[in-house]
Amino acid sequence: MVEASQSAAHELELKFEFDRADAGLIEAQPALAASSAPPSERRLISVYFDTDDFALRKAGVTLRVRDTGDRYVQTIKTANGAELFDRLEWECEIAGRKPDLEAARKTALEPLQDRQIRDALRPIFETRIDRRVYRLGRNGTEIEVALDWGEVATATRYRPVCELELELKRGEPAELFSLARELSASVPLRLGVKTKAERGYALIGEDHDGAERAASIQLDADMACAEAFRAIAGSCLRQVVANEPAMCAGDAEALHQMRIGLRRLRAAIKAFADMAVGPEQERIKAELRWVTGALGPARDLDVFAAEVLEPLGKTKGEEAGFAEAHRAFMVRRAEAHRSAAGSVRSDRFRGILLDVAEWIEVGPWTVDPELTRARERQAKEHAAVLLARLRKQIRRQDEPVKEFKPRQRHKLRIRAKALRYTIEFFASLFPGEKNQSRRKEALAALKELQDGLGALNDLATREALAARSHDLSDHAARLLRSGGDRVDRLLKRAQAAHDRFAKVKSFWK
Repeated sequence: MVEASQSAAHELELKFEFDRADAGLIEAQPALAASSAPPSERRLISVYFDTDDFALRKAGVTLRVRDTGDRYVQTIKTANGAELFDRLEWECEIAGRKPDLEAARKTALEPLQDRQIRDALRPIFETRIDRRVYRLGRNGTEIEVALDWGEVATATRYRPVCELELELKRGEPAELFSLARELSASVPLRLGVKTKAERGYALIGEDHDGAERAASIQLDADMACAEAFRAIAGSCLRQVVANEPAMCAGDAEALHQMRIGLRRLRAAIKAFADMAVGPEQERIKAELRWVTGALGPARDLDVFAAEVLEPLGKTKGEEAGFAEAHRAFMVRRAEAHRSAAGSVRSDRFRGILLDVAEWIEVGPWTVDPELTRARERQAKEHAAVLLARLRKQIRRQDEPVKEFKPRQRHKLRIRAKALRYTIEFFASLFPGEKNQSRRKEALAALKELQDGLGALNDLATREALAARSHDLSDHAARLLRSGGDRVDRLLKRAQAAHDRFAKVKSFWK
């Protein structure tokens, strides 16, 4: 039995995925050769517990018991919450391989310990990991480097795991990123955001292992702007990284969600532009625009395939020329996806992810004394001013939306999208039924406005694509241009959505 008054520790950790064949290259890095002692090696068997209806998972808590070979260690963690790389962890040694719930008092698990849950806990999956651990001292900072390879397994399925974990034990977080940059300079390390627990839940079907949508963000009422920015930007970065595997495998929805994550991240940076200032902000925004643009052609063809080719295939699939046009577009679409995957697998993309992560956590804005007031400003106060300004930009137009020219429509669509993301970022700061009702109405109207303007943009994109597609048949080009008769209807739809949004009262009181 352990003392019940165990305290929570913050775990600041960077995780990377790598190919098993590159393990030797990692171990040969000079930075690891500087380890203060030879690396230790252990075989770790960790069993994760939950109920049949996944009560712990739904509450954002994980419970595991690890067999290290000479003792059992119980660990309770919170899911990625306020910050992407910083989680709460409670750890203690216990007597056996079953959870000791008496030792879980004053942890994140304690509020869940009614009798029904206590009796229903059972093993649901386990990890079997060979771990090699290096302990490094760098400029007064202590870092633990763990090379893990093994598998996560259920009773019937398993998946291999190859991970490099860098954990800050003491000292400056900047040293953690410095080490990560050294190691990734010669080994293609991929930033990881999913825990071994998440991989286990994916194996048993509790988590979808394909495209990942944006998760809701919970901000505390008294949270400062610096903390809020880390939470929001971290959530956006996670959405980008989590969709990478499925996107590279050709999943159209994962590509779409990755682009949404990139746009959300740009919106988050803009929302805190007066705090997270400096030349690094401009460089990062430029790189994010590059990635978004690299995914654009594939997304355009995905939309065309879903909204034009598939419906036409049901009604005109037997017509002469349709099969030829369909094949031509599918070839072009596959090429666009290969190009997008190549960009995402590039050193440039891996580098920008690490740059963004470092900038969020320890960028110059975090220590600039001239930005102290901006960092410490209450996020709720900042959000109210920001939301009012963004709403005003959309509500007040010099002429009706239905008379907008394409450039004006595009600008309004971008503003509507940015406001939607910003509302979602700060939603938890303004609770209450009235605020919630108004927020839902605002989001619904903005989505309708965005969808209407987006459909108009898609029609313009198809026209441009047809003009560039000299190698396609006349029939294929006509398919691209189909839908022009929808313009008036879409403009009316956008106007109605704008009028609806203009009537919504503020919800940031």
